[in-house]
Amino acid sequence: MDAKGPVLDLDYEAIRLGRVAELCPHDDQTDDVFEKIIAMTSEYFNVPIALISIVGEHEQWFRARIGIDEKSTPRDVSFCAHSLLDKEPLEILDARTDERFKDNPMVAGPPYIRYYAGAPLLTDDGFSLGSLCIIDTLPRVAMNSRDARMLVHLSELVIMRAMGLRSRNYIDQPTGLFNRLRLEEDIRQVSNSGTAHNLYAVDVISPKFLNDVVKALGYSFSQNLMLNVKARLRSLIPKQCILYKISPTRFGFLLNAEDPIESLCMKILSSFDEPVDCQGIPILMQTGIGVLHIGDPKERDWLRLVVGAADDARVRNLGWALYQPELDAAQKRAFVLLSSLSEAVRSTNQFNLVFHPKINLPDYSCASAEALIRWDHPTLGPIGPAEFIPLAEKTALMRSITFWVLDAVTAQAKEWKNKGIRLRIAMNVTVGDLENSKFVDRIVELIDESELDPKALELEFTESILMTDPKTVLAQLERARGLGIEVSIDDFGTGYSNWSYLRQLPVNTVKLDQSLINNLSTNEKDKRLVKTLIELAKGLGYRVVAEGVETEKTLSLISRWGCTEAQGYLITKPLSAALLTEWLEQGGFRPAL
Repeated sequence: MDAKGPVLDLDYEAIRLGRVAELCPHDDQTDDVFEKIIAMTSEYFNVPIALISIVGEHEQWFRARIGIDEKSTPRDVSFCAHSLLDKEPLEILDARTDERFKDNPMVAGPPYIRYYAGAPLLTDDGFSLGSLCIIDTLPRVAMNSRDARMLVHLSELVIMRAMGLRSRNYIDQPTGLFNRLRLEEDIRQVSNSGTAHNLYAVDVISPKFLNDVVKALGYSFSQNLMLNVKARLRSLIPKQCILYKISPTRFGFLLNAEDPIESLCMKILSSFDEPVDCQGIPILMQTGIGVLHIGDPKERDWLRLVVGAADDARVRNLGWALYQPELDAAQKRAFVLLSSLSEAVRSTNQFNLVFHPKINLPDYSCASAEALIRWDHPTLGPIGPAEFIPLAEKTALMRSITFWVLDAVTAQAKEWKNKGIRLRIAMNVTVGDLENSKFVDRIVELIDESELDPKALELEFTESILMTDPKTVLAQLERARGLGIEVSIDDFGTGYSNWSYLRQLPVNTVKLDQSLINNLSTNEKDKRLVKTLIELAKGLGYRVVAEGVETEKTLSLISRWGCTEAQGYLITKPLSAALLTEWLEQGGFRPAL
């Protein structure tokens, strides 16, 4: 032991610092109970300075203090650090005559310590967090046994309060279960224990469904529902197993890795096939279970990984799923893309449009093209719309992307008009675009600004968007159609496809899904279906577009059956505006026949 304090065992010190972080996080928040203990200590011992000193890795800091302005000091001048190893009270009657402390700057300078007494703050498992200490600027005689016991009792009160605060911070109040913070701490402990464990996350319902429950039945009902879920889960997992509440819709627990996984997961899933009764109302769960092996002390984001596995199991209706690194990689990539989208919308060089021509049949002239967005990510490179559009549709960013496309389409239509190229440009719209008037309002503004013929624009939508809010969507489609804008149903033949319903829609065109077109040359059922769809649609006065045309034989068949337009890689791949202009100038598509 020297003036810098005792040399501690590295394993002991690592665990001790973990206890410090757990029980006494270094923050500026005051606590009335700690302040009261310090006031009692100062008054009882009649000292000018009293401290609750927490010894960290490089400093000691004061959880509560009287008689000193500093909030912390370097660890190497700390008196309290000297009792970390022997865990016994320390009393220095006159620091100026003590070889360990006479040269300490806190003795030679402010606060001019002469007398010091400290009782260690010991955890239940024997680790010292620091000390409750009293300091005087004058030397003193040794305290009697009664006072020595009182100092220890007060230090025990400090520990009891720290434990109480920890419990309050670690408890999910509605359920009384340990919360996510406590589970994270327990995961760290088992990862360092040398015994392999499995971490389970049980995702009982989707956050959206819980929100619907709250809106329909109130917070009190939703809390009671989670209490009933808790009770059922506790009856299903081993009795010695601790259950944690890790989010509003998720529970978790840890089990030894030797315990069988599948049988327990199937037991839970089977039980939750039956509705959870709450106040007489049966609520059917949507359960997914994620399982993650914890077998090494390497620090990882364990909860994020297992929650991702549980969410994937629920969304894909798998029941339960082990964590898969490739799934995590995909989720990280999705997050990066979502985080980058807002910058891409603002950028002038990340998004661009390509155009996929549609040719008229049977003369093969080109009068329209579908605008398709492309994203050149600054670090990930080209990103296809099939990857980033579904992500964007889950956020408010989708509207910004749609407006970017609309502005770009209108600008390109104006440019082609000025060059004498008459080409109708189609763009895809989503339910979010048509749930209010803003999208069509913007179209009106752009048409007025560019003096563009509305017939140069076309909106393509899928049948599925009508099922969300049909009244509002139909009103906006009718408004667009009233302006003279062409309207078409995309992916027709794979959705609702009710002909009576179709007749009520303000559409000009139905676009047959490419899944119906791909096998025309080999599948007789598809041939009969497509031929019938074309005949019915034309009989109702619609133009019919076949997308996904890739062979001359397919083109010949749909042309013979009366299809109005064709689109696909046989005609050409999607082209930039410049290349499409060049393609048109060179005569466009000509069949090989």
